[in-house]
Amino acid sequence: MQLEEILSELENNTGVFPRLAVERAIAEQEAITPLLLATLEECKNNLEELLEEEEYILHLYALYLLAQFREAKAYPLIIDFFSIPGDITLDFTGDVVTEDLPRILACVCHGNIEPIKQLIENQEANEYVRDAALQSLVVLVVQGMLPRDQVIQYYDELFTTKFANEPDDSFVWTHLVINSTDICPIELKHHIDKLYEQDVIDRWFISQENVNDAIEMGVEAALAKLQKNQRYSWIDDTVSEMECWACFRANTDNKRDMSSLLENFKSSNKNYVSPIALERVDGFLRTNTDKAKANKKKKMQKESRKKNRSKKK
Repeated sequence: MQLEEILSELENNTGVFPRLAVERAIAEQEAITPLLLATLEECKNNLEELLEEEEYILHLYALYLLAQFREAKAYPLIIDFFSIPGDITLDFTGDVVTEDLPRILACVCHGNIEPIKQLIENQEANEYVRDAALQSLVVLVVQGMLPRDQVIQYYDELFTTKFANEPDDSFVWTHLVINSTDICPIELKHHIDKLYEQDVIDRWFISQENVNDAIEMGVEAALAKLQKNQRYSWIDDTVSEMECWACFRANTDNKRDMSSLLENFKSSNKNYVSPIALERVDGFLRTNTDKAKANKKKKMQKESRKKNRSKKK
């Protein structure tokens, strides 16, 4: 299979996962990498036009393949793309931002977290993108690429100065608390307690009891727990990452959109927790977080091209 054939197979979603083309892309890593990088560049330059192509999906393969390849040249392109203000990057990538962007950033940054910091602190960037950037630092800690103390120190700077001009942004503060709690926020407890006293934190996402439970667990146990969670792992196999996405399991009899069916089911079942949310549950934290995320994402993505770009299982 020639490179042109591989890209042609990956360009548009047909409802069937193109396993052979993905496997050939992996086998041709050196040759196909420049073409995947060019794809990300094209996305930034022609975003409005590509949004009109509902079946287009090559950019998602590019993100996962380049993450698997640990391609450093993809890092500035990804940062640049996801720095676009508003919801348009979410419209174009579906659930990737909330599910795997932290891992993608961690895979391509090679320990250089300054661009990630810039994304976190970029008030023009989408709030879910900023949360993904925060979580990417946790991935790097779990994978041993960054010392926990370095991330704790940076989070302390966010609490004390860098987020100081966003006092009313409950989402930003809440997700800073969530990501701090992931790595046991002993050193940050005084900041977190103050935010709860000021009623800044959305308790539906994370309660003060959740934070205290994490501290009681201790650093070593908290990190050991995250090491067992796929959401904090490297992206090593694009096939296994993507082949079970809903958009590749189309019903050939009636072509019903599985993403729409899932949304309808959630709408009629208030206590529903998605399969992805269940995968994330860490006992003390992730149940509340993911229920809230599922509801917020549903509202936010009503107008998006979610049908063919969703990765929900």
